Amino acid sequence: MKSWVKFGIGWGIFMFFVMNIGFPLWDGEKIDINKCLFMFPLWIVFGLLFGYFSRKKEPTKQIDK
Repeated sequence: MKSWVKFGIGWGIFMFFVMNIGFPLWDGEKIDINKCLFMFPLWIVFGLLFGYFSRKKEPTKQIDK
């Protein structure tokens, strides 16, 4: 698996837990299972986009002449 894909999936899962489980628990709110089921694939897609744009666009090395 490519490094940007691993990074993106990891980032998406991390953000899902922080935004949909961590913050509601911190605020004392109830966790909505339907919202979690909807948001999990969405966070994976956003994570993959983030991984692609942050890791795929690495600067190329310039050769000094």
